[in-house]
Amino acid sequence: YCPDICPSELVKIGNIVKAVEKKKITKLQPIFISVDPSRDTVGQLKNYSQDFHPSIVYLTGTPEQVATATKAYRVYFSKANENENDTEDYLVDHSIVLYLVSPSGEFLDFFTQSMETNDIVDKIAGYTKQYYDNLAAIEANKGKKVVAKEE
Repeated sequence: YCPDICPSELVKIGNIVKAVEKKKITKLQPIFISVDPSRDTVGQLKNYSQDFHPSIVYLTGTPEQVATATKAYRVYFSKANENENDTEDYLVDHSIVLYLVSPSGEFLDFFTQSMETNDIVDKIAGYTKQYYDNLAAIEANKGKKVVAKEE
């Protein structure tokens, strides 16, 4: 339900995905996790997703599951401007951060709202190169004996 920040960040994510695909850097799997499970049901997220890049996966869960995810990624969120007469009338104040995670689930970097799309794409390209360079080094060293030198 986020009216301001989430839509602009989801458009930005779509632009990042398009740029990464165009430059043939890697395949990204963007994931959006709602911090408002009371309003952001699976059905609501499905409708919401229609306006953004089709590769984005939208997740929600129980309040406990959301709390676990936000704690793991150190995301701040809280209800704000609650209306005592309408339980659906409130805003959710939250962190605005994109996280880059490796294919194995390792945290690599984060990008704040102020980072430009091109800068993020360049960082992703750098991490991708490093990842494949490391894989190549591992493959090149398979079967080689490691000998420790005495000093």
